[in-house]
Amino acid sequence: MSGGSGEKRRRGRPPLSEGPSTRDQILQTAREVFSERGFARTTFKEIAERAGVTRPAVNHYFHNKESLYRALFDSSRNVVIGSGAADAMSAETLPARISAFLHTAAQIDSQDRSFARFMASSVLDGFRHPELREQARSQLDDVRRFVDEALRAAVATGEIRADLDIPAVTEMLIAVLWGMGLYAGFVGTHDQLESVVAQFSQLLEGTLF
Repeated sequence: MSGGSGEKRRRGRPPLSEGPSTRDQILQTAREVFSERGFARTTFKEIAERAGVTRPAVNHYFHNKESLYRALFDSSRNVVIGSGAADAMSAETLPARISAFLHTAAQIDSQDRSFARFMASSVLDGFRHPELREQARSQLDDVRRFVDEALRAAVATGEIRADLDIPAVTEMLIAVLWGMGLYAGFVGTHDQLESVVAQFSQLLEGTLF
């Protein structure tokens, strides 16, 4: 018999009161599994088992693997890139802006390393699988816009020379930032990442050597 006032749940559907936390747990676990196994080898079954939920619970929030992967892209863009760029552009100098962006990412890394792992590995997956390519490019384009805007602002204030090859320097910094993402997600500890960010900030400021 069911309780008089409670709405019956469909089989496999999580209670409404558990919705946000269950979805967040699925997203965090999915970031880890996709980062470890890649898009092609990851299954809903493994994500459900590692998240401690049922397979129908995963399907309740995400209809298929592609929709889950796109949700992870959106989450990474909003939490890491969006917030990092917004905080960084309030800084007054180019080194301060790049450093602020990296420090925001490092703070997020200290709370949940799955973001760094997914952002680094998803670029490769995005270019291996045509159905994910648009999301991978949009993620890189967000970083590209931030770096380009930061460089042009520095040119406008006379901080850097006006004849700087902005597209080439932008791509160089994207390569460095993506490399740091790989380091943060798979190589170094959080303390080591903090040290790397600090040293890179000094390099940008011209005080490292």
